[in-house]
Amino acid sequence: MLQRHRAKRQLEQVKTSPRQTGSATGNPRNKTALKPGHSLMDWIRLGNSGVDLAGTGGRVRPVSHTELAEHNKPGDAWMAIRGKVYNVTRYLDFHPGGVDELMRGAGRDATSLFDEVHAWVNYESLLAKCFVGPLRNTAVLNLGSPKSSMPPPPFLKPPTPVTPPAETPKSASAVSVVSSSSEDSAGKTLPVVPRFDWIQKTAEVSFIFYTRALCNPAVIVEFVNDLEFNVRFILEGNVLHRYRFQVSNNLQWPCIAKQSLETGKIEIVFNKLQPGLWTNYGTMEYEHKENYELELNEYDVATRIEITHDSCVLLLRPKNNSLLQLTPIGHHVSVSAPIDGEFVTRSYTPVPANAVPTDCPATFIPLLVKIYSHGALSSHLTRPVPLATSLQLSQPSGNFALAKLKHHNRIALLAAGSGITPMLALLNYLLERSSNRMESISLLYFNKTEADIWCREMLDNLCEKDKRLSVKHFLSDVDPPATPPQTSHPEEEPSQPESRPTTGTSSSSTSSPVLPALVHEQGRISEEIVRRLTNVDSPLHASYVCVCGPKPFNELCCQHLEHAGHNMTHLHSFQG
Repeated sequence: MLQRHRAKRQLEQVKTSPRQTGSATGNPRNKTALKPGHSLMDWIRLGNSGVDLAGTGGRVRPVSHTELAEHNKPGDAWMAIRGKVYNVTRYLDFHPGGVDELMRGAGRDATSLFDEVHAWVNYESLLAKCFVGPLRNTAVLNLGSPKSSMPPPPFLKPPTPVTPPAETPKSASAVSVVSSSSEDSAGKTLPVVPRFDWIQKTAEVSFIFYTRALCNPAVIVEFVNDLEFNVRFILEGNVLHRYRFQVSNNLQWPCIAKQSLETGKIEIVFNKLQPGLWTNYGTMEYEHKENYELELNEYDVATRIEITHDSCVLLLRPKNNSLLQLTPIGHHVSVSAPIDGEFVTRSYTPVPANAVPTDCPATFIPLLVKIYSHGALSSHLTRPVPLATSLQLSQPSGNFALAKLKHHNRIALLAAGSGITPMLALLNYLLERSSNRMESISLLYFNKTEADIWCREMLDNLCEKDKRLSVKHFLSDVDPPATPPQTSHPEEEPSQPESRPTTGTSSSSTSSPVLPALVHEQGRISEEIVRRLTNVDSPLHASYVCVCGPKPFNELCCQHLEHAGHNMTHLHSFQG
């Protein structure tokens, strides 16, 4: 009788206990059996059938929080994810987690809920045909009469200091789920606390971190050996998040680092040395540090390519080729070298791989360097033989806040000479931005002569592919230089008949493609030119402006913009 009573209690416990599921990805998720004809492929076919899944007749319109809250029923379900509202009514029956699970986010901003469950899902592609419009962050307020004694709403009060979060344990197999949204319910800015996840395939494993949309961090991956690697994120204010991994199986180097600036997702992908599914990824130690002092790493010049009569592309390789560093948009690195018994240091902005005329391995850092006749460091870095070695490179630094551009879809970039370098990565980002898609990008590029223009082929290609970008060239001296481009020591350079040199080589730009005649204007930066950007009727009109060049150029740009009535809070001046 006693045994029968115990067996009955055990059976009741099994029935009432929550279902436990395991996953090799480390993400336990309940699944619901879908009806026939409701697979992912069926959903894709439905989206491509022409059915109006958004229910808006093809029109995109803003949605208020009040209107969103009205659509919270199974037959009429809308939800917002990262500022975009989707009509998910038809998708309910296709959701692998079931209708009830998806309805938890109906009629509300479901971003945090989405991130908790499956932030790695490409929802923008999955729900593209369900897009209603942007979530409008406005509200109608009844502030009452002047005599009202009611206190002001919380968001009208002065900001209160942010209380730092409790210290995170330094050793854990996974980081606890902490929201990475930029504001809490009271509107206070919260510190970024990356969340960690991992997924795997038979041949590769991905270590995924969720930071904050547009936080634009520096990403540094250090390979220790087949079983150990470190990941660092450096955020605004030199805040460091460091992760030390000891994995359960061997990895191959180099890895691939993927970064989505719009979502804050960072993915580090390694190939497995031996294909197969892992039962766990291993262990991880986490460290958080404020006021982090940037470290130096040793690099060598692996490739040197002359691109104009006085400038070169340099590909810098980490000394042991065991480091991968992603520089945030608009940030720079400090380069130091021992010259005549002392270290000389200058700042350079790494450029994207599509800005250089050769293949750039993931672990290499590409720089564009102008050679100055009396510049000790530039002459040292760009010497053709022997290529410079034992350079000290800092981790990235800068004060450019990418998030300040998120509300602007008409942006102008003013660059002079080598000041084009921070604009190149910014151009790539703006052209690819999907949230608040750009209407126009105007690049005004100032040089002495046509021969001084950097990355002209890249800029021409971008303009050809995307008509939202316009590039205006301004030359102060029309006549080209009298002497053709050549290297400093042509008699010492190895012969390089091909235009795409291999690692450890130096070449000139004589095999560059022939470009069409340059359409340009003559002159320097002036208030007349700047007024094209501030005039709302001008095709070049911009609400935000970025400036980079020599200090006098930057000062003139700021002066002319202020005189022309530009809102100076919508301006960023990159300082060399």
